[in-house]
Amino acid sequence: MAVYDQWHRAPRPGDQPCEHSRGKAALYPARRHGTGDRWQVRWRDPEGRQQKRNFARRAGADPNVHADAFDAMIAEQLRTRTYADPAAAETTLQAYAEQWRKGRGHDVNRAAAVEGHLRCHVYPDPAARGRTPKGGIPIGQHPLGLLARRPSLVQGWIQAMPLAEGSKRQVAEVVSAVFRAAVDDGVIGRNPLQAASVDRPSPGPVKARPWSAERVAAVRDALPGRYRIIPELGAGTGMRQGEMFGLADTDVQFLGRRPAVTISRQVTMIGGELRFAPVKNRKPHAVPLSPQLGARLSAHLARYPAREVTLPWHEPKNRELHGAAVTARLVLTAPRGGPVRKQDFDRRIWRTALAAAGVTPARQDGCHALRHTFASVQLRAHVDIVRVAAWLGDTVAVVARTYAHLLPDDDDSDGRAATDAFLASCAPDVPPAEDGGTPAQVREGW
Repeated sequence: MAVYDQWHRAPRPGDQPCEHSRGKAALYPARRHGTGDRWQVRWRDPEGRQQKRNFARRAGADPNVHADAFDAMIAEQLRTRTYADPAAAETTLQAYAEQWRKGRGHDVNRAAAVEGHLRCHVYPDPAARGRTPKGGIPIGQHPLGLLARRPSLVQGWIQAMPLAEGSKRQVAEVVSAVFRAAVDDGVIGRNPLQAASVDRPSPGPVKARPWSAERVAAVRDALPGRYRIIPELGAGTGMRQGEMFGLADTDVQFLGRRPAVTISRQVTMIGGELRFAPVKNRKPHAVPLSPQLGARLSAHLARYPAREVTLPWHEPKNRELHGAAVTARLVLTAPRGGPVRKQDFDRRIWRTALAAAGVTPARQDGCHALRHTFASVQLRAHVDIVRVAAWLGDTVAVVARTYAHLLPDDDDSDGRAATDAFLASCAPDVPPAEDGGTPAQVREGW
């Protein structure tokens, strides 16, 4: 590595020193003397490629302004293997995040959430035309290198987001993942969201709110006949809304030693079109079918027979199946026989039923509340959390974090009784000490 003077060269016969030589060693002008930046830093990156960067000033402490400081910074990065390509760092956060987003293996719902977080709260809004957009202060237009050098910009962005702490944290986690990828790619040297000066949003309390049996019944009775099975189906299987809309009659095993419901597809909206897609986390799973739910589901199908629905399959990682037409006999369909659209159902049917049942519509009162209800029923009945996680198609860690407050709060006497029973089985009763004190003290001669 070295810093080169681009304005001067070795003398040749007949050369005259330039004005920069006054009082110093003689300097002889080069062809580009007096034009452009004078100082150039040259180095080879970890792949052996020649790199260079020009500076107007040499001496100083700012690596963005002074050649000597930049030369020292690159040398240290190469020595410690933390090298970040200065040219790549000029890529904007938006450009890099879009490349990162399209290369991720997110499921359908997660991909939509990530795209929404970035578009609404990170990228600049073209319609804002210089004004602060509704999503707060955007940072997507800034180069990655600038954001890595100035965490204060990231802090200001977090502070300006018009969201609750929990929602802010979700957006920040997406952006942090983008920065981590940029660090791994050698584009920047650090993740600014990990800087000590940045106050990351605190995680909001994750507390599921299950419904009572009375509320499930009230909402069921307020729904139109063809959708009346939804509250019991959700509370009886833990299915997500899209999974209920994607359930086929062939997925239900009414008879046999272990009646069950197999959950393997969902109906989702992609680019304004309804499609079939794998379930979340790509974890098809089976849930035990209770006799009560089996009887009510059978009665529902007798009154509203399953109808064939054909939709394209959305699974970009599966080239053979992605885009192929898939047909299923769906348990829940629209009155005219097509698939149920979540947006229309929520707005026109679900909210109306909540109001008729005396429920003040709130964010936690969507169909997902039925999933929470199923989990609470199982956990309060002392069903093992591993089995509950398998039935929900989630991990044990997620179930424990989301439903910890719903676990049974048993009396301590059960623990004391278990300890007594164990100790009684492995040692005889200890006789009382004759000289007072505890038996251990007497034995040790205290």
